[in-house]
Amino acid sequence: MYLAGVALSSTLFSASVLSAAVPPHDSKITTVHRLAKRANPTIGDGINKDDPNRGGKLFSPTGTSGALYEAFELIDYATKSRDNVVFAKYFNTGDKDVVMGVLDGLLGGAITGAPELSQITVIAGEDKSENPAPAALEGFADPDPNLILTEGAWVYPNRDDTTIGCEEWEKTGGMTQDMYLLASILVHEYTHWDWFLKEILELEGGIIDQPNGYGWERARALDKSLAKYNADSYGWYVTENFWAIICHKNGGYDAPPDDDDGDDGDL
Repeated sequence: MYLAGVALSSTLFSASVLSAAVPPHDSKITTVHRLAKRANPTIGDGINKDDPNRGGKLFSPTGTSGALYEAFELIDYATKSRDNVVFAKYFNTGDKDVVMGVLDGLLGGAITGAPELSQITVIAGEDKSENPAPAALEGFADPDPNLILTEGAWVYPNRDDTTIGCEEWEKTGGMTQDMYLLASILVHEYTHWDWFLKEILELEGGIIDQPNGYGWERARALDKSLAKYNADSYGWYVTENFWAIICHKNGGYDAPPDDDDGDDGDL
């Protein structure tokens, strides 16, 4: 699961510069075509694709800016345009092959991606006061798990929904929870799928939610020997790596001078 840390900015997003975001290692047309062809999870009960503020955020008319596509985009950047300084904030450099193996497995082959992802069914769930997670992967040891998205998940923006991008983060001085996308949540949940990832890497114990491993600050501070087994380490690595490249911020972002939006509250 992924626990929401603090309230995101309520600003409505529109940064057209990001609509063309594609990995710099490839041409836009080739990359968009390659990523858009990949197998996506199946849409199940309670997900209304016609609601632009909820289920519709998973898709787009062109298939290249909804959260399902953007999850592949984040992984694609992280594997093919990796910022090694950003990587080292979240993982041991000696675990690079393991981490890249997980991400490459989720990205799949160049033609169809990972067809197994279609065995995941995305369904709607209810917010629970005792567990404020906006998402969870139910049946992670099974070949056909459910990925549950609650109302809290729809608060998170898509890539092209933000007015607070590179310039704002440069002004405020560093990392912020506002960088986390709905696609970041999807990547986080995908990494929990033991049935699939154990077939690839035989990770002992699978990728879980390590105690004190939520959010960018705690994911960075987590014992690095545990990071490859922590879902939010993957979620935040792919997210910061993405913005570091898009914003031409080599090495990513430091904590802001007055860090009051980090990982307090119910993380």
